[in-house]
Amino acid sequence: MLFFPLPFLTAFFLIFVIIQLARYIGRGLDWVVLLTVSGFALQSVLLGISWGFQDMPKLPLISLAIALPPLTWLSLNELAGRVGRHGRTAIFILLVTLIVVNATAFLLGNDDIVDALPILTYLVFGGHLIWSGMHLDLDWMASRPLQSLIPTQRAYLVAGTILLISAGVDVMVALDIRLNDSQISPALVGYSNLTFLLALIVVFFTRHDTAAAPPRPQPSTPQTQTHSQEDETSAESILAKLDQEMETNHLYRNESLSLNEIARKIRVPARQVSSAVNTLRAMNVPKYVNTFRIRDACRILEETDMPVTEVIFAVGFTTKSNFNREFQRVTGLNPSEWRSRACSATEPRPQKDAVRVQERASES
Repeated sequence: MLFFPLPFLTAFFLIFVIIQLARYIGRGLDWVVLLTVSGFALQSVLLGISWGFQDMPKLPLISLAIALPPLTWLSLNELAGRVGRHGRTAIFILLVTLIVVNATAFLLGNDDIVDALPILTYLVFGGHLIWSGMHLDLDWMASRPLQSLIPTQRAYLVAGTILLISAGVDVMVALDIRLNDSQISPALVGYSNLTFLLALIVVFFTRHDTAAAPPRPQPSTPQTQTHSQEDETSAESILAKLDQEMETNHLYRNESLSLNEIARKIRVPARQVSSAVNTLRAMNVPKYVNTFRIRDACRILEETDMPVTEVIFAVGFTTKSNFNREFQRVTGLNPSEWRSRACSATEPRPQKDAVRVQERASES
């Protein structure tokens, strides 16, 4: 039958992805990512066995199905630098809770909850990933492990779409089992895996021009040292242009600013821009841009009575949470504390150089 080998082919391709990602262990790749991809590979194997050879115990398949959407969400946010220790803990608590609730419903024979909870999990996390890919200020640094395979924003959109499609397939399979005694369920599973496999192949082999692995370091020789000095000079020149663009034209106020747009503005390849910022300021491009935004926000908070909610958008941020996190990172205070200290007659005025890009870069 046509559907039989497809889950296994998907599993083999996911193993290939795992091998590719394994190259980045120790270079920023979190173990949650490998766990998530391995979970999808295991799910494909179990589906192939269940629909191709013999029925598998239902509880392990359901538990795995519930675990994968939260793990997918966590993996992408880990790679994009958008989740901390508390966020990871919350996701794991939620994951365990969902699995326990579903296992209890399964043991009690409540098929409605057993069928509905995995579908709901796919819908919620898939929808949130798509929303994140369309609205959030995602990291767009070329050296991130995720960027070596697929641009971050595209990864969010693709992962969210796959989760939503999986939810739709699960709905159709559940209805087919109840109404038609599983007459078309094997074909649904097979063709959905074929779609999933083709999507993965297109995504990972159609790479963005900035999605390439960083070059391996070469042994140092007099010639390479000369090139290194030239590269440093070039990086300083690039950063000087970029600093001027930020200072003079307030490029950072553009809410939809991207690495490619910065590169076009100063007429320098995106990879060189990213490398210059990373080398000379010891931070990625989003943090570099956000530091200018925070400096501007500090000025506005000190000199005007503009509400904080308006300051957020005036300096180029799109979300309050991102603004607060970056403000705390750069200044060590929250916006209200900064304004209070600036206006206080009894406390020394906060030093503006606390948020100067040049000096704060080495602390980030």
